[in-house]
Formats: sequence, structure tokens, C-alpha cells
Amino acid sequence: MKKTVFLFFSLFVILALVACAPQEKKDIAYKAPAGLELPLELKLTSSEAWRETDEGFALVKETAGIIEYPAWWTGTRPPQGEMVVLEIDYRDDVSVPVRAEIYSGLGSGERFSELHRFGGLCDSSWKTARIPCPWDLTLLYLSAGTIRFRLISSDADLAVRRLRLVEPRADDERRYNSETRAWVSRVQQARAQIDSNYYKLAQRPIISGNWAQSPLVPYRRNWMDLILPISAPQAGETDFPISVRMAANEYEPVQIGIYANQEELSGVEVTMDPIRGSNGTEVATCCVRVAEYSLVKSQLESFEVEPFTQRLWPVYPFDVPAGRSHLVWIELKTLEKNAQAGTYNTTIRVRASGLEEISIPLNVEILPCRMLTMDEADLKLGGHTIGLVPDHDLAFQRKYNHNMVDLWYGGIHPELSIEGDSFSIDFRIMDDWMESARRQGFTDVYYFLGGDPYGFPMTMDLERDLAKKVLGLDDEAFRAMAMENPDSVHPEIASLIVEWTRRISEHARTHNWLRLVLSPFDEPAKWIQTHRKIGDLPLALIKPHFIHWAQLLREGDPQATIAADIHHYHGGMDFVPYLDIFCTNATHENLDMPDEVRSAGKVFWEFGGTNDRGTPDRARYVLGFYFAAHDSRAAQLWAYNWGERFDTLEGNNWLYAWYTPFDVIPHPYMEGVREGMDERRLLETLKREADEKNVDISAFLDSLFEEVASMESRLRGRKVTEENFWARARDAEVMDSWHDHMVEKLLSLQ
Repeated sequence: MKKTVFLFFSLFVILALVACAPQEKKDIAYKAPAGLELPLELKLTSSEAWRETDEGFALVKETAGIIEYPAWWTGTRPPQGEMVVLEIDYRDDVSVPVRAEIYSGLGSGERFSELHRFGGLCDSSWKTARIPCPWDLTLLYLSAGTIRFRLISSDADLAVRRLRLVEPRADDERRYNSETRAWVSRVQQARAQIDSNYYKLAQRPIISGNWAQSPLVPYRRNWMDLILPISAPQAGETDFPISVRMAANEYEPVQIGIYANQEELSGVEVTMDPIRGSNGTEVATCCVRVAEYSLVKSQLESFEVEPFTQRLWPVYPFDVPAGRSHLVWIELKTLEKNAQAGTYNTTIRVRASGLEEISIPLNVEILPCRMLTMDEADLKLGGHTIGLVPDHDLAFQRKYNHNMVDLWYGGIHPELSIEGDSFSIDFRIMDDWMESARRQGFTDVYYFLGGDPYGFPMTMDLERDLAKKVLGLDDEAFRAMAMENPDSVHPEIASLIVEWTRRISEHARTHNWLRLVLSPFDEPAKWIQTHRKIGDLPLALIKPHFIHWAQLLREGDPQATIAADIHHYHGGMDFVPYLDIFCTNATHENLDMPDEVRSAGKVFWEFGGTNDRGTPDRARYVLGFYFAAHDSRAAQLWAYNWGERFDTLEGNNWLYAWYTPFDVIPHPYMEGVREGMDERRLLETLKREADEKNVDISAFLDSLFEEVASMESRLRGRKVTEENFWARARDAEVMDSWHDHMVEKLLSLQ
């Protein structure tokens, strides 16, 4: 993801510069809509969800309460940079926060997106909730020409006495972030508590010199070894300055810990001085983030939950209990136009209530080299998404090296409707999003037209949708039709797939969509897993069904790019003749597979996974080195935002970022994703430089990838136990040496 940023209002900018000077400046200033007179009172009418009361209205629990107002803009979305705030005066009689959503066109199903959650203290007091609604999460509700909100209260009726649209304020983002962290902590602690034995895993602090007497001890630690509440300074970690090396167009992370040495710390704030050259020119920017320790399902068998460094929020004051630590994350970014090679010095400043400021020196070395961009290196990276993502999320992803989005027909698709003897396709929402994605620098959409084949035939999403919308079949009738001859697509649906493919491909080409990479359904190599069945039928039916699907796509568009995510080597190679792109997570089953795929004239990609406890070292290793060892040209990640929003104690969660109405909050895993692809960009830069200089670096690469393979064999299947809890970072640190070897090799060629 290439950078995007938002310039809020003058007061907010001043506060941001105080918190992190200089910050990356945000490109869009959220402002009230031009020509709309605010505040604007909204009125409700009784419905199944709303009932009149003496005080106004009450939202009936477990219903969807709609609030709407005629659109004041022309087109599908308001102009870029506009925002309104929905203010709700409500009585807090609920013990679970109320969910506020907006019709965005981006979400799956009914295409609403969550904006905020409010209430939940159940103290029966009247309060005012502010629900920020930015332009890129606002879509014209097409059938009514309105802006449409939806409120859902899950455990009690919600009394409401006033609704209005108002202007955004300078403190809205700070307030939103604080309220979100508060409700997450509250609802999680109501369900689960950290076992006191967890704290017995705490590191014993090793603090020497003057730091031993300081109540606040800052310490540095490799960013791949995440600082937890039970972390403590170790030998050498309080030695400063911190040194960072960066290319002329690179981000680089720095992690520091704030340790409360024997007494509690309150109001801790971390800022950073500008990074300037001798002539005063700014050569790099920074962004300071602070960890939110959410409860997650524990990876340790002895515990139900544990606190984890899950989200890295824009810097905010925080407290640290005595004998505990808190993580602070600093993102540095070179400004390519100003980034002259050399070493630059700056200072990190740490303050806490009642204590003198502590200064930490930081040295930034800008190297005399520029890395290829993702597009210049012909690399792809995409995360699986539930639906579509808003414009500011796309911009954020580009900053993190993403240039592809992995979509699922079951989550988002152009709507079908009957038109005479055929059908029509409503492309309006997809057109709007494709324009946004193209503008933000994305190039590809990997589009799964069906899901997990274990659920056949109900997970054959496009087939099922065509049967429902065009043939008028319910699910029972579709299942019966699909099972008549499950080895192939039913003839009535097959002809519709061909026509659907023809139309969407033509529309994509004429409307400047991203390149569509079409996959009939997910992981067809599962057909060899003979221990599984679909009803009374073996999974073997999946193979011919997929092949028929691929043939139908090719018939509908001879130029179609067809791909599959392949779960196994044996059985997976059977699909090579029918694909343009072979994407796998099973290279370890046969390390010759990449060359076999390429020798067949196909493109080789790989995919991997994460969850809400993913660690940045694994992301850096897999994307930066393991996939590179196979010369994979693209990476997919399961999944980008597949989870229960901020409270991941609910449900199954595969995600590494969270959008807000203002920003995107990265998981540390996402930081590792960016760094991993930076390693890949560095490697591709090195290879191109060697080619241009006619220098043979094959021996260098062979040696590097032998070490990479050795590390993979050590990591595969390794469990984290109480005994090796603090040993996880030891292997990961070898990646720093691999990085340095590549840098030195590149510099030697230049």
C-alpha cells in the first residue's frame, strides 16, 4: 500500500504534530458537506424496529432500526473528503454495545458496513453518541435515493430521544479510538479473565547502571519479538542510540518498550523529533503507534485467553502497571525526493506524569540505493476480504505493499436479475469500487466464484446465485439439480456461466476494471482427501466439476485468466493444464513443484495464512524469504479482514488490519507483511542490478535459500509452550543478517 493520509482540521494537525513530528500528512481533510445546512434534525416513523414512547422512540432489541435522509450529493458517493456525524441522544439501558452501520455497498450480504459501537454500561443515563460517516463508507441507497443508517441492539430496547446530522469535530478521531478500545476491553473482561498463572511467565528484568533506579525504563527490542505486558528489559536492551538503515524509498519499524520499574506509570506519552538534514530539509517522516493489548484465544494450552499486541493505534497516552511493559511502535519512512544518502540523528522523547522527560537518541542511515516498487518488480500481494474495502483502506494497503485484492463471489458480486429470457447484471457498485482501487494503484482482483468444496454444492456460489436469480430455484431445488451429475455443472447453469463470464469480462475491459483472475472455487485439490465425503459421494467429484467450470470460463472468455488455490501437490498438479496461474500453500510437499509448474508454461503463486495472533516474524519470513526461494510471483494471505471486527474473542478470526472511519489500524502481523515484501523488493532489485551489470549472483542466492529452507524445516509444526515462550525470536533474528547480506551485495554492485 502506498501512502495516503488525512489532513484533519488545524487543531487536530497541531495535536498530531505534537504527538509525532513530523507525521505523514494525510491527503484528505474530512469536512462537512458543502451546501448542507447542519445541524440537521432527523425524524423517525414507527416501524417493526421502532416504537413510539413518551420520550421519543425505542429501538426494539434484535431488530434493524433504519435511519435515512435524502441524499444531498449527485452520483453514487459524496465528494471525496466529506464527512457527516450522526448524533444520537440515547439512554444507556444496554449491557452490550449497540452497533451502528451505514449502507456502504462494500459489505457482504446486505452491504452495510459497521461504523461504531456505543453504550453498554447499562447505567440508565442519557448520553450522546457520535457516529462518524466518511464519504467512502457512504453509498447512495439506490432504490430510495437516501443515505441509510442501521442500528442493532442485541440485548435490550434502546431509548432514543433525538437524532441529527452534525459537522465533524477536531477531536472525533481521538474520541472514536478511545471509545473503541474502552468497549472492547469492557466486553472482553466480562467474558474472560487472564489466569494469574500467566503472569508467572514474566521476564525477570535485567537493568544496569542509572536505569536501575529509574521508575520509567525505556528499552529497545527487535520488532519481530513483540513486547508483551509481561516483557521486561534484558541485557543490552537499554543501550542507546537505536540505529536504523533504510533505502531511499522504504518504511522501517522500530519497537521500544516502556517498563514500569517498581511503580505504576500514568499518562505516558511518546513523541519523536523531526528527521532533518543539515540544511533543515525533512528526509524522513515518522508515525508513533501504541499497542492495544486485547484478549485473544491463547496459543498456550494451559490458558484460555492471553493479552496480545493486537492493534497498533495512533499514539495516545497510556498507563503501565508496576512491573509491566507497554509496546510503542515507530514507523519511519524515507522521503524519496529528499532522501540523500547519509546518517541523520533525531530523538525519541518519553514523558510520564510526575517524571522528567527521557530522551532516546535514534540514528537513521539512508542508503545510496532505491528499491524497485511492487509493480516494477512484477510482484503481487493481496489479502482475502469479506466484501469490498473503502477507499482509505485501499490507500493504507498500498502503503503496505498490497496491489491485489482477493474477493469472494459469496461475499460481494454484481447483482443479477431476470431480463426477458435472459438476465441482467448491475455493475454500478463494482464500477464505483474498481475506480477507487485503480486510483489507489491496485492492479488485480483474484475472484473466487465459489468457496470451500467440502460444502458442495451449496458453496458453488455463482452456480447457486444463477440458479436462484435466473432459474428461480430455491436451495433445495438447486441441490437436487447439482447432484444429478455432480461431476459437471448442470447444463442449464453451464450456459449461464458462459454468458455471465462473457458479460463480466467485456464490461471489465471496457470500464477499466482491475485485471480479473477468475477461480471457479477454492482449493480443488481437496478431491484427493478420500477420508471426507459429500453426503454419500466421495470428494473425487470435485476434480471433474472444477475442470468443467474452468472450461466454461474459457468458453465465455478465451482471454480469461484462470487460477486456483491448490492445497496439495499430489492431486493438485492434475489441474495445471486448465490454469494460467497455479497458486499453492503446499510447496513443502515437493520443492520441485514451482519448476514443474513453470515448465508447463504457467505462472507460479503461493498463499499463506494468519489469524488474530499472527506474529510479524512469520510474515517477514514467509513473504520475504520462503516464497522468494520458490520465485513465487505473487502472495495471497488468508485473510485480511475475515473476523468479528475489534472483539476477536467472538468467532473465528483471520485478519491483520481493522478499518475505522478515519484510518486503518494495523496488526503487528501487517507490519511483518510489509517488511516481508520489502525484503522481496530488495531481492528483486539485487537480481535486476546483477543482470544489468552482467554479474553472476547464483552462488549467493543458492547459499541464502539453503539457509531459508533450513529455517522452514525448524519452524514447521513447532508449538509454543511455557518452556519456549521467550525463545521464539531466536531463529527470527537470522533474517536481519540475510537482509544485511542482500544490502551489502547490492551496494557492492553499485
